[in-house]
Amino acid sequence: MSQQFNKEWIDWINLNIARGCDKNGIYKILIDEGFDPTEIEKNMSYSPDININTMVNPLANNSQAKQKKQSEGFIGWLINFFSGKKKEIPFAGVLPSTQIFIPNAERVNSELAEMYLLPNFLTRIECEKITETIKSKLRPSTIANKDEPDEKFRTSSTCDLGIIGDVFIEEIDQRICKTLGINASYSEIMQGQYYTENQEFKSHTDYFEGDAFEEYASNEGQRTYTFMVYLNDVDEGGETDFEKIGKKIQPQQGMAVIWNNLSPDGSINPNTMHHARPVVSGHKSIITKWFRSRGKGQMHTKTEGELLPNLTNNGFKKEVLDQSLFAKIQQFYNENQDKAETEIVEGFIHNSEDDEPASTLVELDTQLKTEIHSHLKPLLEQWSSTKLEPTYVYGIRVYGEDAILKEHRDRETTHIVSAIINVDQNVDVDWPLVIEDHHYRQHNINLSPGEVIFYEGARLKHGRPQPLQGKEYANIFCHFKVSGA
Repeated sequence: MSQQFNKEWIDWINLNIARGCDKNGIYKILIDEGFDPTEIEKNMSYSPDININTMVNPLANNSQAKQKKQSEGFIGWLINFFSGKKKEIPFAGVLPSTQIFIPNAERVNSELAEMYLLPNFLTRIECEKITETIKSKLRPSTIANKDEPDEKFRTSSTCDLGIIGDVFIEEIDQRICKTLGINASYSEIMQGQYYTENQEFKSHTDYFEGDAFEEYASNEGQRTYTFMVYLNDVDEGGETDFEKIGKKIQPQQGMAVIWNNLSPDGSINPNTMHHARPVVSGHKSIITKWFRSRGKGQMHTKTEGELLPNLTNNGFKKEVLDQSLFAKIQQFYNENQDKAETEIVEGFIHNSEDDEPASTLVELDTQLKTEIHSHLKPLLEQWSSTKLEPTYVYGIRVYGEDAILKEHRDRETTHIVSAIINVDQNVDVDWPLVIEDHHYRQHNINLSPGEVIFYEGARLKHGRPQPLQGKEYANIFCHFKVSGA
């Protein structure tokens, strides 16, 4: 099946045509990305004037060609390419989403490289658990440049975490991919590195050059993003020093450092050179995952909801509802249970063994809906630090035995900040709401009657994937959008 055009790709086409980029080069990239030629011509309003089978993807050039382009400047490089009668199509465009969106991340203020700091990506317990795994399977670290004469250029030890088959490590690996929003097939296996006193990794870049490119990147493509996480606070030393950017980063347990090894035009960026400074006291433990320019399927994976700005650090909060309001809701439910009507939400709420309806709905009266919205609005505004407008209060949804609520994200416009109120339950086993936080860590949240969860519904995936064991579980959903949006 051919790749499908979305807004991101159409915007990319228009941007690079507007910049005067070679249309044949744009066309070839789209062919290599799996788009249908007819659809390409339709969206570009252009047909290639040369045989596309003789073209080479301009962003798949080897690193030596890219370095030559950098040293000569684009115009000089262009002249030399044509004078040499090479078949490569010169290209100065940018790929879609060259800059990523990561909630809670701080963009490093530099025009020389794209870089982010992300505190608390991993918890203390997660860091310590990974470190113990790393220490159990260490080998001497190596470098891609086999001709490096300095035997002390890199003195750390490495653990190939991605090949040990550890479920917990695989979960962390997936969370890194989701945080970047890049398909895992565009990545390398995750590694762990361990430094003891006086060990270091001298100034180097993560991308491949010269013969190393041909050996390590001819199939998977050049390294794009590096995602590195510190697993401990180093007693002294061990900084990551980006000398050309003027940014020296002190290890902080759980913090991720993320940078793009390429410039916006797809060429290697020497400004990303960095030095893992010697550990003076203690040790340093990190994990590193690299991403590549080639993989299977669409590179970028984030949905519209995941691209919304985050309003809170964690994404959800458990609270207790005002008792007087809860008493009114309970009374209404007790008086109107017999008026419940079957709810049909195909593919969203169903029984575990079939697609039969698994919930009913008790409609709320207008006065109670307004009171729920009015009570929760200031609380949710305070929690989210955002001015909100009410959108919907659904009735009391009653899940029946064996019900499943599919994991999902809510509407990107009307369900920005939401609340779920547990009205009543008759369960044999707790039926948790499974919800991700902004770092894609899953949490099981159990609510008792009278408790409520605040959450960023359009951003965070949530649901109840385990079948309900019991007779019923009744709750109310209340939704808000950002004021003026």
